[in-house]
Formats: sequence, C-alpha cells, structure tokens
Amino acid sequence: MSASRTKSFRFSHALADAIELRAKQLGYASGTDLIKGIARYDVLCQSSHGVTKEWAKLSPEEQDLLDGKLLVRAIRQKGMRAADAARVDWRDL
Repeated sequence: MSASRTKSFRFSHALADAIELRAKQLGYASGTDLIKGIARYDVLCQSSHGVTKEWAKLSPEEQDLLDGKLLVRAIRQKGMRAADAARVDWRDL
C-alpha cells in the first residue's frame, strides 16, 4: 500500500456541511471519502467542467451564496440532471 500525502482544502461552512450530508445520504464513511470518490470519477471521465469552472470565478461572497443554495438543495434532496445544471444560472437555484 502506498503512503498517502496530506493535502488540505478549505470549504465554506455551507459547502462543508453539504459534503458531509451528501456523504451520509450516499453511504460514504465520511465527507473525505466522498471527495476522493468524486476526484477519482473526474479523473476517469475527463469532463470539461464548464459550469463549475465558472463558479470558481465567482467572488468569495458569491461563492458563499452559491454554497448556501447548494446546502439547501442537499437538505431537501433536490438534485438536478447534469444537462440542466450546465444551463442553470446559480442565482436561480
């Protein structure tokens, strides 16, 4: 087994809560396991990340608002198809 490298990432409180909630909903042991799964899936699929790259360009304040909206959707278990997410304006979530 290879050694792990420690890497830290910062998330807003809302996004961190959404990650933990989604991990529990999906049956992951932890939010960390969910993040690792998402990263592995991304590397496998090599998608373009159109909408998420745009979200990364938002101001910190806008990202906090987005994260709050995403947390509410996670609490309500109100998902969206990827094709729809690619076209939605984050302010309308």
